[in-house]
Order: sequence, then C-alpha cells, then structure tokens
Amino acid sequence: MRVATESRSFNGDVHCGDQCDWWLEDDTLTLCMIDGLGHGKPAEEAAKAAIDYVSCHLQESLGTLFSGCDKAIRQTRGVAMSIARIDQNEGSLEYGGIGNTRTMICGEKSSNLPSSWGIVGGGFRHLHIERANISQDDLLIMWTDGIPENITISSYDSYMLQDEQQLAKKILDDHGRMTDDATILVYLKG
Repeated sequence: MRVATESRSFNGDVHCGDQCDWWLEDDTLTLCMIDGLGHGKPAEEAAKAAIDYVSCHLQESLGTLFSGCDKAIRQTRGVAMSIARIDQNEGSLEYGGIGNTRTMICGEKSSNLPSSWGIVGGGFRHLHIERANISQDDLLIMWTDGIPENITISSYDSYMLQDEQQLAKKILDDHGRMTDDATILVYLKG
C-alpha cells in the first residue's frame, strides 16, 4: 500500500482550501479529500475543521461521519468532501462524496465514483454510498475541482503508473488550474 499527495494553492497563497489526509487503522485505510469553498484562509479553516472531525470519528459509518461533520463545521463556509475506506485484506472499497471532489479507480476495471449534490457544513440531502473492489496494482485517485473532472490516466507511461508520488505531481503539473486551489491523492494497492 502506497499513498501520495500533492497540493497547490491559488496564486501561491500561503493558505490552501484544498486538503487531504489518510489514516490506517488495523486493516482499514481511510482516504479523505476536502475542498473548502472558495480559497484563502476561510477555505483552509473549513477544510482543516473537516479533516479534524474525520480524524476523530474514523470508526463511524460513512453516513454518520458525513452527518456529524456537516453539523460540526456549520460555523465555516463549508466543504466538498469525499471519503474512501478500503479493507486492505478483502480489497473492498466503500465510498461516499458530497460536492465536486472527484474519485476514480484505474485498473483492469476502471470506474468513476459519483458524489452526491450538496455542501458539508451547509446541509446536504442525501449521501449515496458506493461499493467496489480494489485489485492488486489498481490505482485510486481522488482530486479537487482545481483539476478538471476528466483526466486521462492512460496517457501516462507504465513507469509513472507505478510511482504514485511522481504520478500525483505530474497530474497536478499537467492539469492543475492556476485559478483555484488544487489537491490530488493517489493510492496504489500494489
């Protein structure tokens, strides 16, 4: 298991509203992508409040986790958020997302994982939970809207696809918009 992240703030600002983190407890890996609405210090404060909440509630179901975070960060401007939980032994994935973060599995069976409409911290109506399997050598890629929705992983050579840190940096360099914060997380099951 390998995880890599890369971030870039809008206009070189010291504050970045796009944050991500990951935690491994027993055999469960939790990956979290957050996009604080807007950019600058208020967006960063919202994103960090969401990350803090998630880190303290890793044992909760995704539905309870999203609902609790929604209530806990109401005083902020809110966030788009996605969480993927991977059972390392079984290779099973559970995913939920609210707002415009993006997640895809790249491998023998590639797929995009959808997010539900809404804002965490501003209310949302429904969280759709997606389940999938992660095979050996599959990539899971999560990113914020500072990177376009559709990226083509097949354009990267096989060496790059085996080096998660270089892949994360290259995708951000190739596709990151200069008009927004941007963050990407790459997980390689390998």
